[in-house]
Amino acid sequence: MTEQSDFSTVKKILIMQIVVIFCITFGFFTLYNRSFMISSILGGFIAFLPNLYFACRMFLVKEEDAKKIVRSFYSGESIKILLTGALFAIAFQVPEVQVFPLMACFIAVLSVFWLALILFAQDFEIKSVRKDG
Repeated sequence: MTEQSDFSTVKKILIMQIVVIFCITFGFFTLYNRSFMISSILGGFIAFLPNLYFACRMFLVKEEDAKKIVRSFYSGESIKILLTGALFAIAFQVPEVQVFPLMACFIAVLSVFWLALILFAQDFEIKSVRKDG
């Protein structure tokens, strides 16, 4: 894998997450009301912002040695989890927040990773280093 394709795959996933946020939010707005729309946006961004933070953090250490990358991965994942919890705490302080659209959009945005494994499988191919195979 080349470095450019690695970054472009992450970029594709982040763009897909934004598209999912806006599609689901539009759906809730057309079917329900403004309160559902706001809740949906909040749920989507609760999933998206920590992922964006983690992607930026990994991009900054991609040229470092393996030990620093692993350390950055673990600390980045820990901060991502804490950030998600903090964003949920903030979201539930918003007046008239609806739990169903918030969680529906949150789960949909997180599920983009699973879809990405199928759509971008060629980007994740592992090449054999052996001459005979």
